[in-house]
Amino acid sequence: MSEKETSDSQEQPAKPRSFDKLTIILVAVMLVVTLANTALIVMNPTAKKVEQFNEELKTDLADSVATLHKKIDGLRSAEIEWQTVLKKAKAKPDATYKVVNTQDGYLTLTEVAAQ
Repeated sequence: MSEKETSDSQEQPAKPRSFDKLTIILVAVMLVVTLANTALIVMNPTAKKVEQFNEELKTDLADSVATLHKKIDGLRSAEIEWQTVLKKAKAKPDATYKVVNTQDGYLTLTEVAAQ
């Protein structure tokens, strides 16, 4: 029986060591979680400012995109207008033309009479 007692006494110290390791690991994890939570609490006012800044950027970006689309539409209409002007010039290639600003603000070609 002394052999059984000896083997039992050798097994018991091993269990508290694994329990100590588990405890240390849990304490380390809780420390990391606590530090992360503290950092988030400290950064909360900063996060609010960053979120507001992001909203302002979204608004500015939307305005810029809208302005860009307006300019693109203006360029498309100008292209169509110049295509008609070029067709007019192609109909009479030997004529002399003058670029004229119309009352509505558009440029157009006007044929100049030969003298």
